[in-house]
Amino acid sequence: MITELLLTFPNTKTAISAERTLLAAGLTATVQPMPEALSKQCGIVLRLPVDELEAGKTALAVVGIEVSAIYRMQDGDLQPL
Repeated sequence: MITELLLTFPNTKTAISAERTLLAAGLTATVQPMPEALSKQCGIVLRLPVDELEAGKTALAVVGIEVSAIYRMQDGDLQPL
């Protein structure tokens, strides 16, 4: 069962802005380092519960923040959503 998603952004500044936006909207966004499976470069991603995805996408769209990619986490494996 998929319970959490990872959201990636074009850069760290955008990811931090996205975190602030999601938290201000009352959502559960958690910052974590970029998994090596996604990129060898330094960076951060946001972890978000699946049931908050639509509200999160709406909150980010309102302020003009684009998500680069969304990955589902299942049994320690990451797959594009």
